[in-house]
Amino acid sequence: MVSASNIDKIHLLGMVFSLVILLSVFFLVRERMLKEKYSLVWFFIALFIMVMSASRDFMEGFSSLIGVDYAPSAFFAILIGCAYLLLLNMSVSISSLKTHNKVLTQELGLTKLRLEELEKKINKADL
Repeated sequence: MVSASNIDKIHLLGMVFSLVILLSVFFLVRERMLKEKYSLVWFFIALFIMVMSASRDFMEGFSSLIGVDYAPSAFFAILIGCAYLLLLNMSVSISSLKTHNKVLTQELGLTKLRLEELEKKINKADL
């Protein structure tokens, strides 16, 4: 059987964890080490964790909805789901950056080629 003190510890841990995430993201954005569009994902996850941690009824209702008897297990399942969402978000960002990097590399190659051609024309004109 689950004791009330264990659930209270889990709620407290979740609240502290979400506050640490919120403060860390805030300071990272403030120091320009994290872009605002990425910080929004972190803020939403931290707020969701805080809501889940603040309300025992919500956590127990959610755990019964997904068929988990032990509410803290559902909480950790949510954390794992949030981690997967973050990984998906980063994968999308990396994919778009890779495509953008490829385009920039190709444009740089074409610019170098044009520059070499212009230098050859200038060298021929000087002779």
